[in-house]
Amino acid sequence: MGGALNLSCRGLLASKMYETAKGIVTNLVSLIDEFGHVLNGARAYYTNRSEPPLLSAMVYDIYTRTGDVDFARKSLPALLKEHKFWNSEIHSVIIHDAEGCNRTLSRYYAMWNKPRPESSTIDIETASKLMNDSAKQHLYRELASTAESGWDFSTRWMRNGSDLTTLVTSSIMPVDLNAFILKMELDIAFLANVTGDCTISVHFQEAAQARKQAMNSVFWNAEMGQWLDYWLSNGTTCKGHTWEASNQNRNIFASNFVPLWIELFNSDCTLVEQVMQSLQSSGLIRAVGIATSLTNSGQQWDFPNGWAPLQHMIVEGLARSGSKEARSMAEDIAVRWIRTNYVAYKKSGAMHEKYDVEKCGEFGGGGEYIPQTGFGWSNGVVLAFLEEFGWPQDLKIDCN
Repeated sequence: MGGALNLSCRGLLASKMYETAKGIVTNLVSLIDEFGHVLNGARAYYTNRSEPPLLSAMVYDIYTRTGDVDFARKSLPALLKEHKFWNSEIHSVIIHDAEGCNRTLSRYYAMWNKPRPESSTIDIETASKLMNDSAKQHLYRELASTAESGWDFSTRWMRNGSDLTTLVTSSIMPVDLNAFILKMELDIAFLANVTGDCTISVHFQEAAQARKQAMNSVFWNAEMGQWLDYWLSNGTTCKGHTWEASNQNRNIFASNFVPLWIELFNSDCTLVEQVMQSLQSSGLIRAVGIATSLTNSGQQWDFPNGWAPLQHMIVEGLARSGSKEARSMAEDIAVRWIRTNYVAYKKSGAMHEKYDVEKCGEFGGGGEYIPQTGFGWSNGVVLAFLEEFGWPQDLKIDCN
């Protein structure tokens, strides 16, 4: 819900529907006020897990469009609560890095060890492969934690990419989650400053710098020019873990490039050039967009599916870097994505939640459910790209 609403909000702002965008944020703030986090969906059975934390980005975008200081001030307490949630004991892990420094990063960890109510039949069937109740309960937590990530499901979270029972999401420090929390810290610092709370602003500027250093220390792989998820080797209950290079997941996912969305990274010209070259040679950029992974597993957050949020974050990071080469690359990816959305819409009369990045105008598949239409994030990203780059001059109804 959070990712979808964040990009739906971008579409509303591009359409100058500011009050509707504020209404969405107000609803999400009410969830935080009652439950301490944005629920995975606004239903009673979702209270055990969150959404990826993108609410601060929505508040920031609305403020920069409207200059509504009162709106920013009213939203700030909820953002502080959400930040506390993601830095709570179950979500936070200390990693002793290669230099012996302690780095604190966050993970997904659902407070649940039963079949997901929305997918109970499927979860029970998946768990039937396991022999004892303890193993089944652990799997149910991993299934819910993966749903919390939004990437449900992907080989990114699995020890064996063909076996869903090998999910270990709660033992993984994800690159993109920590990028989102870094964005939250920067947003809170900014919003606290504009509302006159200098103490909070300074505190969160320092928190953002600490998380940036942690991400560089634990995730960054200079050889590959990417940030890589870090896998804990000794389970989910550890309070501290000593960093090992072999625990970086060297498989290529679009999430490896999400930190480029954050200003602390995209303002570094040398870094942008290195990451841009890595992305260019990664194999992820396909005919009509960025693939989610290079593994065709049948899971929906794997190849050949492309998802609007990943296109948006990477494209926006490249475009805002100040590099002409990076902006050119961003525009090329955006035009590819606009084209496949446009052709699919002309064929089907609908926008789709995901697209096949190998086939122009074809929506994606895989996963547990029938592919959905009318998705807000698809609409929002196309509108954001059109706002940023304009209508592509060579855009045609066909894919030639």
